[in-house]
Amino acid sequence: SHVRMGNTLSYSTSLLPVARAEAEEDATPPPKASGKATLESLSAEELEELKAEIIEETVNKVAGEDGEKLVDLLEPSVDTAPYDPRFPNRNQARHCFVRFNEYHKCVFERGEDHPRCQFYERSYQSLCPADWLENWNELREKGLWTGKY
Repeated sequence: SHVRMGNTLSYSTSLLPVARAEAEEDATPPPKASGKATLESLSAEELEELKAEIIEETVNKVAGEDGEKLVDLLEPSVDTAPYDPRFPNRNQARHCFVRFNEYHKCVFERGEDHPRCQFYERSYQSLCPADWLENWNELREKGLWTGKY
């Protein structure tokens, strides 16, 4: 329990149960010999080898064999929509709206995986505020979008 001393609490450690690791080790039954190695049945050296192998596999997945994926991870490319003479002003709201509609038209005509559609998608995602996109996608799902596609 605890005793209040001024503005602080003082806990009495004599009343708290203390876990004893030695007692748990004695109570654990020995692993059964089933042909499969378990973590408990491995020696310290085998555990270290297993850890090193897992770490190497994970690093290779993330960085690639020679670290080629690391460049993309550390220096992501930032792709924005290129200059479009139809939208010369600083306000890019109309540009955003047009790219959003061009993307959905392209997907309708060519399919989602077409390079041009992917270009339009990257363009509108870099130009448009997330709130607008969320709202526009909700309208499209409900069939209330003003565009043809």
